[in-house]
Amino acid sequence: MEKTIEKPTLAHDEYADDVGPADMTVEVKYDNGQLRDLLHSPYVFGAALLASFGGFSFGYDQGVISLILVMPQFREQFPETSPENPKYGFHTGFMTGMLGLGAFIGCLFFPAVADRISRKWGLTVATVFFVIGAIIQTASMNYGTLVAGRFIGGIGVGTLAMGAPLYISEIAPPAWRGSLLVLESISIVIGAIVAYWITYGTRYAINVFPLFHDKVSDV
Repeated sequence: MEKTIEKPTLAHDEYADDVGPADMTVEVKYDNGQLRDLLHSPYVFGAALLASFGGFSFGYDQGVISLILVMPQFREQFPETSPENPKYGFHTGFMTGMLGLGAFIGCLFFPAVADRISRKWGLTVATVFFVIGAIIQTASMNYGTLVAGRFIGGIGVGTLAMGAPLYISEIAPPAWRGSLLVLESISIVIGAIVAYWITYGTRYAINVFPLFHDKVSDV
């Protein structure tokens, strides 16, 4: 009959040498891998869910740009993206690709940042980049500012999409590691779906950017 050791979900033997030799010949059982076992450590599930929102931001950004590019309001505000522009193909492709370029650069530097200041604080830094990029894109009044915002935001969303699975895999119990990692993939899909429906619901929205710009100029 096999001998097993029952352990709480989050209890590990990092300091086993301090209290005595660890028995490596027996199976360590964390939980039964059932849904109710998540109730034993809701903090882990909550932390994994929160980290998976990095995937949501990536999916949302990818989904929203594909529909915004064909909206008349957007083309009116940024004529570089209008089909009437001689360099329409380059401008739309360049603006779309800057998010991916920022994500690529962010992924290159995230491992070093995560090792130096921890995975959690590494994700925090990525979130700051994402917020700054989102603010710049929202406030942009010309094509150049919009491209810069997408590049900075891309650093954030790419780093979050890479760092979230790493963080989740390190905090999740062995029996639930695969299931919790799926949260990040699901969040990417949900983000794209939310972007599609928001764009659909605002397709007839009035372009208020010129009015806002005129008021700011008057001030």
